[in-house]
Amino acid sequence: MSKQEPVHKHDRVLEIYTRLMEGEVIKKQDLAEKYGVSPRSIQRDIDSIRDYLSNHIAKIGNGTDIIYDYIAGGFRAISPRPVTLTNAELFTTAKILLESRALVKDEMKRIITELIKAGLPISDRKKMSELIQNELFHYVEPHHGKVLVNQIWELGSAVYRHHLVELEYQKTNGEITRAVIKPVGIMNSEYYFYLIAYIGDKDTKYPGYPTVYRIDRISHYKIQENVFRVPYRNRFEEGEFRKRIPFMYTGKLHRAKFIYKGSDINAILDRLPTAKAERQKDGNYIVTAEVFGEAGLNMWLKGQNIEYFDNPSE
Repeated sequence: MSKQEPVHKHDRVLEIYTRLMEGEVIKKQDLAEKYGVSPRSIQRDIDSIRDYLSNHIAKIGNGTDIIYDYIAGGFRAISPRPVTLTNAELFTTAKILLESRALVKDEMKRIITELIKAGLPISDRKKMSELIQNELFHYVEPHHGKVLVNQIWELGSAVYRHHLVELEYQKTNGEITRAVIKPVGIMNSEYYFYLIAYIGDKDTKYPGYPTVYRIDRISHYKIQENVFRVPYRNRFEEGEFRKRIPFMYTGKLHRAKFIYKGSDINAILDRLPTAKAERQKDGNYIVTAEVFGEAGLNMWLKGQNIEYFDNPSE
């Protein structure tokens, strides 16, 4: 462990408090190593924060508490602020979560259960629980079987703070690669969460373009204290990037043009957010779209009612 300037206790407590209030999950062992103290000292810091919050609740009758989250493996702050969703909105949210199949069953069940508890009065909880009980019972979790919520949040925090991340990643062929990356976004698509990042000089195949990592395949990661300047700030906007990577394939920006002869052009426009369709006299559509990574688009087009596919110059 590298030698660093000691952090005074009051500064340490304030840093822990700030991280808890920002929604982070705090792990005693990680903080003990960071600050060069024992896990018992970190526990005393957390107890001090709990005492402060407890006194705050006693004075105004409302506040935040610190609990230990066994699934996440650390301490986190919970707020009594009620969820302001209507019954219909909460039910719709639960259905979206269940249909995503992006989390293991325990994580999915906990999130939906807590949403119901926080968002509904006791009189309405039974009806809502019964509406989704069967789907929860038969819920099919992703085959990787990994608990991801805390990992997604920690990597998301690295994106927010522009911290470098050192990771080990297992490819589909079993090969393990290692890299220090610059994370710039997190996305979800078709059952999986993805980390979007730049890997700099090591990216010899697609230099200047982000790389896509499936988060469940990240076997190990460490968030560094070092920060980075956001690369290609003028070229990378997460919302715009999301439109151009519907298949989560890494590659250069590809411009496609094809004729669609199917009956529902909305199926194409919804799948390709950048697509523009021009209806022809014969009822078909000429469609143009931009995507990153040509391979994913080609595989998808083979399963559609496509008569012609072109690859115009970039």
